[in-house]
Amino acid sequence: MKFLNKEINKSPLFGLNGSDIINSLQNEALNEFNKQGIPNKNWEEWKYSDFSSLNKMSFAFGVRKNISSLPDSFPEINDTNQIVFLNGYFQKKLSNISSKISVKTIEEAYKSDSELIHNLLSPNSNPFHNINSAMINSGLMIIVNDNEIINDPIHIINYTTDLDEPLMNHPLFIIKLGNGSEASIIDHYYGSTNIEYWQNSVTKIKLSKNSSLKHFRLQEESASSIHIADTNYIVEKDAQLNAFHLATGASKYRQNINVNLNDIGASSTINGLCLTKDNQHHDHFITINHLKEKCSSKQLFKYILSDSSLGVFNGRVIVKKGAQQTDAKQSTKNLILNDSAVAHSNPQLEIYADEVKCSHGSTTGQLDQDAIFYMRSRGIDYKTAQLILINGFAKEVLKIISEKNVNQYINKKLSFWLDNAGIT
Repeated sequence: MKFLNKEINKSPLFGLNGSDIINSLQNEALNEFNKQGIPNKNWEEWKYSDFSSLNKMSFAFGVRKNISSLPDSFPEINDTNQIVFLNGYFQKKLSNISSKISVKTIEEAYKSDSELIHNLLSPNSNPFHNINSAMINSGLMIIVNDNEIINDPIHIINYTTDLDEPLMNHPLFIIKLGNGSEASIIDHYYGSTNIEYWQNSVTKIKLSKNSSLKHFRLQEESASSIHIADTNYIVEKDAQLNAFHLATGASKYRQNINVNLNDIGASSTINGLCLTKDNQHHDHFITINHLKEKCSSKQLFKYILSDSSLGVFNGRVIVKKGAQQTDAKQSTKNLILNDSAVAHSNPQLEIYADEVKCSHGSTTGQLDQDAIFYMRSRGIDYKTAQLILINGFAKEVLKIISEKNVNQYINKKLSFWLDNAGIT
């Protein structure tokens, strides 16, 4: 992708005073990507998600636009600390942030904690992570101090709209909860444009001792977009992570989720709902690392697939040798609405400890025709019967969402999707 070499010097970190080291790391990350290349079907972990079409495309950083008010199509969730990005640029005047929350741009974060940024930019095995390191153009560092309780969710909205040319965005979000703190974060990607764009995000989240985080990642990009994400959680002693991932948009979507349960009593719950139609391609690759004893993890992902769409789930639970008394559960369920949609599920367990409780499972099926027949015999029309069953399938995972305003928002999105999914 030759356009990357042209755009790298436009990264806001490139050219900062005293940034020779970081510029060197960015070039190193780009060189590493050039060696790796774009994943294709010959890569085992990417065999269902070929992104080689990016080689034939060209993107540029967006032009800074500051807006005075939010457009009508803006996805608002009530009662939140709102942080707004427009086409990759932070809109400070439209953001409303509690004084209990420390928020810094990536440039400010570099000036205050250059060592942290240096460590995050180190090349790794994920080529798209390396592109993000080389090309960072937006993002924030968000810190909740020790023992702070943030009552209203932190709503980060990456809004893409009104493009003049194909755009790329490489945001880096660093989120840290201090000891004993509690917060909810809505990590929201939303697009309203017919012009192609590429979203390539990296999110690093650390839960310190005894902290608690509810993390909602909502992907509602335009059908003209490609969205690739790398989300990493570090969960320390007795900390609790509850995460929910919704995916409805983008023509092609890949989400890597990595959870490290670093210390005794750490726990994680990773749930998700994926809605695909037309020719959409959605792929989740999840790794849960149990590194210490007495940790627990749960996963429940559901896919509803229509038309000629493709859904992929790879879930891997790794229990290290010293991680005794591990409790891990993993499940994925796919509902295929017609004969053209395809689902691939690959749940995996790698266990190197003796005293564990681990389970995994996967199911794929279509709507129960007997149940539909029963409802029709009671005067319910065919379409309504289908919608009742689909809603029932989704609600198993949606009812877990305890944040009322988020639950209401996602349920509305499900209803809207069903209205436009061509169910007859």
